[in-house]
Amino acid sequence: MFCCSSTTWVTLAAVTTFALIVADHAGADPTAADAVSRATFFETRIQPLITEHCSACHSRKPGRKLKGGLSMDDPREVLQGGDSGPAIVPGHPQQSLLMQAIRWEDDDLQMPPKKRLTNAVVESFARWVRSMEPAKSDDVAADKGNELYDLTKARRHWAFRPLAKSTTPSVKDDARVRTPIDRYVLARLDASGLSLSPDADRATLIRRASLDVIGLPPTPAEVEAFVEDASPDAYEKLVDRLLASPHYGERWGRHWLDLARYADSAGFHDDLDRPNAWRYRDYVIDSLNADKPYGQFIREQVAGDELAPQSVEAWIATGFQRNGPSNENNVAPGFREQYRLDQLDGIVSTIGTVFMGVTLGCARCHDHKTDPFRQQDYYAVLAVFNSSLYVDRRLDEEGKAFQSLTLTAEEMLDKKDKQKPTNKPSAMALTDKSAKPRTTHLLYRGSPQMRGPVVQPALPAALAHFAPVRFQALGNRARTTGLRLAFANWIASPDNALTWRVLANRLWQHHFGRGIVATPDNFGYSGDAPSHPALLDYLAQQLIASGGRLKPVHKQIMMSSVYRQASTPTTIGLKQDAPNRWLWRMPKRRLEAEVIRDSILRASGNLNVKLGGPGIKPRIAHEVIDQSQRNKWPVVEDERPQHWRRSVYIYIKRQLRMPMLELFDAPTSSTSCAKRPVSTVPTQALTLLNGYFVNKQSRYFALRVMAEAGDDPADQVRHAIRVALGREATTQEASEGASYVSRQRRYHQAAGKSKRETDKWALGDYCVVLFNSSQFVYVD
Repeated sequence: MFCCSSTTWVTLAAVTTFALIVADHAGADPTAADAVSRATFFETRIQPLITEHCSACHSRKPGRKLKGGLSMDDPREVLQGGDSGPAIVPGHPQQSLLMQAIRWEDDDLQMPPKKRLTNAVVESFARWVRSMEPAKSDDVAADKGNELYDLTKARRHWAFRPLAKSTTPSVKDDARVRTPIDRYVLARLDASGLSLSPDADRATLIRRASLDVIGLPPTPAEVEAFVEDASPDAYEKLVDRLLASPHYGERWGRHWLDLARYADSAGFHDDLDRPNAWRYRDYVIDSLNADKPYGQFIREQVAGDELAPQSVEAWIATGFQRNGPSNENNVAPGFREQYRLDQLDGIVSTIGTVFMGVTLGCARCHDHKTDPFRQQDYYAVLAVFNSSLYVDRRLDEEGKAFQSLTLTAEEMLDKKDKQKPTNKPSAMALTDKSAKPRTTHLLYRGSPQMRGPVVQPALPAALAHFAPVRFQALGNRARTTGLRLAFANWIASPDNALTWRVLANRLWQHHFGRGIVATPDNFGYSGDAPSHPALLDYLAQQLIASGGRLKPVHKQIMMSSVYRQASTPTTIGLKQDAPNRWLWRMPKRRLEAEVIRDSILRASGNLNVKLGGPGIKPRIAHEVIDQSQRNKWPVVEDERPQHWRRSVYIYIKRQLRMPMLELFDAPTSSTSCAKRPVSTVPTQALTLLNGYFVNKQSRYFALRVMAEAGDDPADQVRHAIRVALGREATTQEASEGASYVSRQRRYHQAAGKSKRETDKWALGDYCVVLFNSSQFVYVD
């Protein structure tokens, strides 16, 4: 235990020295009488108890043991502590590891280990710790001297305030107002001497809307029908049709999977396959297509097993917490607790950034350096999840029902033997080991070897004002602690302004390329301030008013003049606001990796629109596969329709990423990705010019155009532009394109190809040019 040798401090002078050192360490200024009084109490009451119960294991003296790195042979060593950190917090028995150990509060730390001390003895130790005067100001008062952790200031931060009830602003040009959104943007433009750009033409608008909502370009027939529809609600009907499409869930589900760290393998050394991970991906797509209320979406992913214990879907949803990289098969026995805590850190950090837009994970090892989160806050949230473990719940062959109504020991993955992925239908899920919460300690430097005081489940102090929450164990009749469900209810509460601001910002970001807050995963002090704070709060309130359904807010954004304006730059706009922060024009954006691939398949006529199911494994060049003995991938010499499904269904193997998707900035899935980078590198152009996939699909595209447009090169060029770019070709484009196709025909004919092959390859070369054009890979 935490003790000293009985031969160390035998004089009142030595004990008085100990008392003075403790008082000095705590920042107190005791009188001599105080010091003598404490020293006398220690000598007459505490020292004999330490000698009897503790010194055998915690002394450097010959013949003694030094367990846990803790010695009390010298008074300074008491304050320094051992491997678990300081044993005493002067003046605070409840926070002192010494008291937690001798009270047997923690199943893993009970001292003395063989016989529990009597209540009278424990109270003597508590009295001794209380006698050590703490610093004159408590933590709350001290925080007032430190602006970073001042809760009053924190709750004045724009993101941590309740939603503002603002009046829709007046604007100069009421004619441009189609929705309240326009007023918020126009008011800021008015103040800057700017105005909205004119509306985009209809061909541009339908391509923009289609790529935004379903991630696919419109067909020539769809473009023609929309352009020629003179009804006043033509655009509204288009928006409604797109939002009702099952492809909406595929497009917006991919955005969520970026946040959720989704992958089909575990990563690290073995990179084990996760044969049932796709069920979580399909859960996300299905939830978005059904326009599931966001509050329910949150509750299911954080605590679905507690929310609906008999629902397969709810258990699958908890896979959100299983998506991160894992390495169970390569954890040394002495590091299992560290590994468990690392996995929980991935959960806590991801939930913090995804749902709340705060970097709570930065407070794991120390107080947050830039935001008002103490280390105590991190471990209070960790306590909510500390009883959790991974499970694979067996399902029937159709994946619709559990094989067993109760969780079995075989389904729990907390065993120490190596795990092998199961190919049997199962829900890759998370639940609690039992209804009894695991004791949580604050860990100094994040190390399980440096345990501090016990921490109870709680909200981060800077955010606790949003909505009430009661963390209370459900009792012995329950199977789980109920802590995650209580936390999920708090996150999803309509009163939690932070949650709804973060979601509103994400919707805006994916429609405009940049959020109202440019740092979508950081709403803290170090994040960017919103460009239109009143608009952000308005959108958050609209989400709450819709019951958490996203589609009504999508529609309101897309019906606005802000969304419908052209992307053409103006001289005054570039002069006044070159970054376009005030949205005087629609931002031009490059398409994401998956949308580029899917658009190529759409143009070639080969897109396989099958929904859901296990991931596909398209062709990867054998030169890439051969470089690794562990990362197995089927050898595909020639792709077939089963490989041409949408890119959201491509099997994501962490150690062997699809080269084309990686080149165009698809995330690694190791961490949550709130905003993809947009790089421009030579290998992107080389892939679109020389890659197997692009050239193969270009030939199919050529065959499609030949069948639909005939043999005339000019007609072929015009139709190819309609299909690939969603608009009519200009006279110059038709002339130059036809000249190029004719020249390529002569080239391939000279190579000895047949007429059909010559025409296919010549037009295919032109299709490669279209796939390489900025107009194809960007959206206006």
